[in-house]
Amino acid sequence: MQDIGFLYNVQHDCPLAKCTASGKQPLIQEQVESDLFKTYIKHKPIERFVINTHAFHNAHRLRVALERSLVAPILLYPLEVRKAKHAEIAHSLRATQKAKLEARAAKKKKEAITPADKTGSVIPKKRTRSEMGAEADDAEMATQA
Repeated sequence: MQDIGFLYNVQHDCPLAKCTASGKQPLIQEQVESDLFKTYIKHKPIERFVINTHAFHNAHRLRVALERSLVAPILLYPLEVRKAKHAEIAHSLRATQKAKLEARAAKKKKEAITPADKTGSVIPKKRTRSEMGAEADDAEMATQA
């Protein structure tokens, strides 16, 4: 017990072990097995685990306990293609953003052409204060006449 520096959670390394959803289990409905089955992952035995180092608030202890090769960051793309990959992803995001902006502008333009009060709604249109004042004046003049 004295050798434990800190507790941590480890996960089974399914990609390395090549675990698949090959297990089948009958579904229970109203405490009776049905004809339906659900699949689940059958884990293959392997003595290798994954540690989520980003979840630690005390990562300095982890770096002391493990060798550098185990905690070194792994690049998503090699250095040779990293800049090109970045430009490619940025280009696709710009295209997506442009399409969204154009769709939003078209929707606003369509709403401006066909206002909501001309859609045949049964909900009465909300009156402005000046319209209500004009109606009150008209009613007052009618009672005086």
